[in-house]
Amino acid sequence: MVRYFKSSFPGQFITIGVIGLLLWGIGAFNPPVMPAPEGPVPLYGVLFDWLAGMPYLAMGIGFLLVLFQAVWLNYIFLHHDLVPHNTSLAALLFLLFISLLPSYLTLTPINITTFFLLFILHALLEAYNQSEPIELVYTAGFFVALSSFFYFPSLLFYGLLIISFLVYRSMKWREWVSSFIGLTTPFLYLVVVYFLTDRLSGLFTLYSDYFGQLKITLFDANWNTWTLLGMMGLFTMLGLWDSIGHISEKTVELRKKNIVLLWVLFWSLLTLLYADSLLIYFPALLSICLSIFVTNFYMRLRKLFWFELLLWLLIIMLFFNMTLWTFFPGN
Repeated sequence: MVRYFKSSFPGQFITIGVIGLLLWGIGAFNPPVMPAPEGPVPLYGVLFDWLAGMPYLAMGIGFLLVLFQAVWLNYIFLHHDLVPHNTSLAALLFLLFISLLPSYLTLTPINITTFFLLFILHALLEAYNQSEPIELVYTAGFFVALSSFFYFPSLLFYGLLIISFLVYRSMKWREWVSSFIGLTTPFLYLVVVYFLTDRLSGLFTLYSDYFGQLKITLFDANWNTWTLLGMMGLFTMLGLWDSIGHISEKTVELRKKNIVLLWVLFWSLLTLLYADSLLIYFPALLSICLSIFVTNFYMRLRKLFWFELLLWLLIIMLFFNMTLWTFFPGN
């Protein structure tokens, strides 16, 4: 299977689409509900009000969004030489990780956030080769703020921008200011809208109350959920071990871009502190980083058998768990 996805011809992407369609199609027999809004998330609140009563529509939009992200993510990684050319394995892994649990198979704050995170990541990677990437860092700051309107802890990704400036050794004040202006722009629009609708005090209260809670809400899960999360943890360790172990072998540009990806993982993990009731959905936020780390791990392997067996086991377990969710709920 890994050898098949070492190419990135239309056939491979059609196969990825079919795998996704089968996985989400099984889940469609018992469509999951959209998670309720958590914290100050005005745009996700609007989507929730529109789509919560139409689970099939929410699921369809979620699937198309995830499928688009898988293809776009693969393009970004190939464009920046972060994975070997012509591979489509990153797209497959992203699809598997972001569809890990049945509850993920709908429109959620997390798969919306990963959409914006791809914008942010692409802008930061493009910024490396530009002398004054004012527009790119403004765009990155803008999408950080916009993503927080769906999943508020993603506001922490502004720290990723600051760290990226330091990694690239960019000390030009215009870039720092531009990123901050980009961050504040969506909030200015939000304040204007709430001011015109006479709800400004309620908006301030919502934000101030949210910052007062710093907690992790544990969740109950069955054995198959813990098994899948454990397998994702194993892939995380394998991918990190490979990425850190080979980072010194890369060119300066690729080394710095891979360091930025490691920081993406760090800031993603940091949002865990504010995940609260969305904790069960949180692992899907790691899909972007894990897909590239694990892809490079597989591309460097000389003996694939046991690790390819592990990947097959993940796919089988995904379909098995989805079948249990759909036809034997409660097991």
